[in-house]
Amino acid sequence: MSIAHKEAVVGAKVIAASVLDLLVFPELRAAARKQFEEDTKETKYFSLLPPGAKPPLDLNKEIMDKYRPAMKKFYLNKSVQFK
Repeated sequence: MSIAHKEAVVGAKVIAASVLDLLVFPELRAAARKQFEEDTKETKYFSLLPPGAKPPLDLNKEIMDKYRPAMKKFYLNKSVQFK
């Protein structure tokens, strides 16, 4: 529905603007890093994959080969502009 599409576009713009803020303002990046370190200091990282696991790169190869030509018309071939 169009309302869901509009909400998705607005959400994407908010995320993009937030990333742009993080790229432009080093003090914001430092504050975010400090908050992250504080929030995760008691959380130990562990991988859910066994050591040496390789991703199945050809998992959907046949499907992608079939539909990729039809998807090309939806590829973005111009620069993104924020308004």
